[in-house]
Amino acid sequence: MSNTQRAESIAHIKKVQENVAVTIGTIFALTMCTYFFTYAMLVDKGLSGALWMMGLSSVAMLLVLIKLKAVSFFLTRLWLGRRAGLRDTFATLTAADL
Repeated sequence: MSNTQRAESIAHIKKVQENVAVTIGTIFALTMCTYFFTYAMLVDKGLSGALWMMGLSSVAMLLVLIKLKAVSFFLTRLWLGRRAGLRDTFATLTAADL
């Protein structure tokens, strides 16, 4: 693989990784907004199971957001890793490289 092909592959991977990260961030932000506006309703109805689910999933989302770059690289590798042109690039690439 030539250097220009490798640079194009890395640019494509980086663009897809950024799009995955934005998608994850948007979904989590909308979920957190929904949690914010439904919290009082759940407290009034006494649905403690739903409150626990909201709390635990909020912590899980926070942990994913802390490691967003690595998570988005993992998902990008799952999505694009089997393409013949990108397989060699993924073999030597890590999340820190992007």
